Amino acid sequence: MITSLFLLSIGIFILIKGSDFFVDGATSIARIARIPFVIIGLTVVAFATSAPEILVSFVAAMNDESDLAIGNAIGSNTANIALVLGSMAIVRSIPMKSSTIKKLVRNLLIISFLMIIPFFDNVISRIEGQVILFGFFLTMFWLVKYSIDMSKKSDIDDKYLTDQSLVSQSILSVSDSIFCLLIGLFLLFYGADLVVIYAVDIAQSLKISETIIGITIIAIGTSLPELSVSITSALKGQHGLAVGNIIGSNIFNLLAVIGLGTAISPAYLQEDIFNIHLMLMFSLTLFIFFITFRKNDVISRPEGFLLLLTFLSYMGYIILTN
Repeated sequence: MITSLFLLSIGIFILIKGSDFFVDGATSIARIARIPFVIIGLTVVAFATSAPEILVSFVAAMNDESDLAIGNAIGSNTANIALVLGSMAIVRSIPMKSSTIKKLVRNLLIISFLMIIPFFDNVISRIEGQVILFGFFLTMFWLVKYSIDMSKKSDIDDKYLTDQSLVSQSILSVSDSIFCLLIGLFLLFYGADLVVIYAVDIAQSLKISETIIGITIIAIGTSLPELSVSITSALKGQHGLAVGNIIGSNIFNLLAVIGLGTAISPAYLQEDIFNIHLMLMFSLTLFIFFITFRKNDVISRPEGFLLLLTFLSYMGYIILTN
């Protein structure tokens, strides 16, 4: 099992590096094409940092392990809110006053609530998966349209969602950008394959479900890109792109990761997935919603500690019960 853990770690590392290449290539192409920067933040970057989860979902589904994809999506969303946002807030309080962020948080809450429905019977069929995937394409259409409309406005929201550190980066040439995209996609596919194979091997060795492995080890591993980007942004006082990225990634995880996996292969889940794991993810989303729409719309450091403590307690609970 030690060998499997090592190779799983290698797979997660390859996923992260593949995501880095993909982000660099996609961002450069978007800037060469003069796509407004806010569109890059809400769509390209959010998709790119969710690429590890999406690729793991695809590979898992092709191997009839869609429950692994479900666990990955739920665990990644929990980690993005409790671990990533919590860590960001501990470094520096996170302002949530942007009307764009408020709208994204509201939509994330609605999507999270609607996603509870397919989990009622602990089975997500292929038809349900196809409906969820259709919802993803509708959401993507809305995100692009909203981003284009907002990019025409020179207001505080555009500045809030623009990471100035990215503006100062040099643009890759078209050939280098395409090379980065291809290398990134190759590493993402290869890393996802390693992660699924050895995650299932570990689950079988420990006699626990693939879903739990997805919620814990894989979810934390595939959330590392968001964590590293967010901590760096917090240290520079540039929260906007990171917060938008986390919210966008959570929407992608729920719709693209779960939808893609179950559209290919139905998922049969153990009973506590709905009662514990999904409800915790929804409760954390609801918590962020209340923070965003209260008068003092800031995630403070004490609240960051609370989020991080919740995540650590959750991980401890899973380890003890499994």
